[in-house]
Amino acid sequence: MNPMAALAVKLVSGGTTAALMTLGLTAGLADASMPSPSSSSTAAAPASPLAGVRDAVRFAIFEAEADVLRIPPKAFRADLERGITVARLARERGLNKEQFGNRLVVNLRPRLAQLVHLRVITKAEADAVLDRIERGWVPWWNGLNRSEA
Repeated sequence: MNPMAALAVKLVSGGTTAALMTLGLTAGLADASMPSPSSSSTAAAPASPLAGVRDAVRFAIFEAEADVLRIPPKAFRADLERGITVARLARERGLNKEQFGNRLVVNLRPRLAQLVHLRVITKAEADAVLDRIERGWVPWWNGLNRSEA
């Protein structure tokens, strides 16, 4: 092969490789040729084993607060996202923080008992949540993403 033909082959093949790399096609070709371990085992693994537990408790508290306020959960979520605090919603219904907390405990107790029954949380964890609310902590009292007093 003459030197000019060799140079042309190098330029064309190098240019094609560069173009494919820019489009991300070489990675796809390499992935297609190599067997993957098992794509289903790596899908959507929770960040922590406790993430599901926290979400279940948070959802139970959220629904209980909506029930105490006598508004649908979707409307409650929309109010919180608009910056309306639980304190304001409770005040509009004639409830102070202590009254709201007491009603929240009464409404939340059976929900947490169900989570205990389903073995999502332990009785001690449920008691800790209820105790914390009884001592004055009301989730979302000051709204979303704010320090809760």
